[in-house]
Amino acid sequence: MGDAELTVELKLGLPNTMSHAPPRHPQHLPTGTSDLPVDLAVRATSLTGLETTLRTVRAALDHRRAIAGPPPSPNGWIRADQLLDPATLDEALAVVRDHNQATAEVAVSYFTAWYAATIVGPAIAMFVLARRVPDLAPAGISVHCHEGGWFDSTAFHRPRLALLRSDPALADHLDLLDAKVSVDLGGTDPIEVTMVAADVDALRAQLVGQIIGHLEPMINSLRSRARLGHAALWGAVASQCGRAFLLTERVSGDPHIGRLEADAFFADAAPTLRARPTWQQFVHHGRTYTGMRRGSCCLAHRLTEEFCTACPFVATDEREHRLREWIDAQGPGGLAV
Repeated sequence: MGDAELTVELKLGLPNTMSHAPPRHPQHLPTGTSDLPVDLAVRATSLTGLETTLRTVRAALDHRRAIAGPPPSPNGWIRADQLLDPATLDEALAVVRDHNQATAEVAVSYFTAWYAATIVGPAIAMFVLARRVPDLAPAGISVHCHEGGWFDSTAFHRPRLALLRSDPALADHLDLLDAKVSVDLGGTDPIEVTMVAADVDALRAQLVGQIIGHLEPMINSLRSRARLGHAALWGAVASQCGRAFLLTERVSGDPHIGRLEADAFFADAAPTLRARPTWQQFVHHGRTYTGMRRGSCCLAHRLTEEFCTACPFVATDEREHRLREWIDAQGPGGLAV
């Protein structure tokens, strides 16, 4: 397995036999509230605003980052709604295509996965670990474009969040529980409450709506730029969603909650998020791990001549073998992700 595949899988965020992400030290990652059920974690941490929420979920974002507020500088940052401009999108795709010497189909596949990961990663981590859902309106989000056309950071311009009725931020604002409009709670780490959800199911529906609402115009634009169907493009999104759910174990410490949350999410997101991933569970060194089998191919093999570990064309036993090696390569705290 050559360096080219490792580079591709680093950017796509897909598990490989060896390291597919920047060096990290899982033994030093914050454990957060790993000894508590996830639904109680938010109460234990007494979360306040968006900045604190993002800090709490940071380890689950892997090699990407998310910040509260506008981009710190104009260098490399672009507002998400600007990417919906045809000329701007074509320019971004050209960077991916030229940097990787890729066809239009491969460039679109890569771009879809990279962009989706930057949007869904923070949103899913916040939902699972803090029971909060950010506003994903493209005009209120900027993404940072790394050399080669992939994205490594997300900036939420305003602290707009949907909350549960039981969220600690609402403890002194019971009059807002039935509010139908955005309400600014203020403070040094502020929240603009966009919705108060009665229960987790309602909050999950908000997460699904935000993700699909943000990505659907982009998917439609990309669909016209390559010979890839909606199943392939939404399959790329679904794979990044699945990976984001599994990565929450870095904070929760729970080897099952990400998979269970993902199943509930995909049930709500059907049929739009088609070609969803499936799971490959196994025991390694006495503990349970969950790996992922994508529902659609990312086309990386057209450049590397080898299939990614999560590819649906990789045999089950070969995938498990690669995942075991990848877990060991990460050291303590490694995941099959």
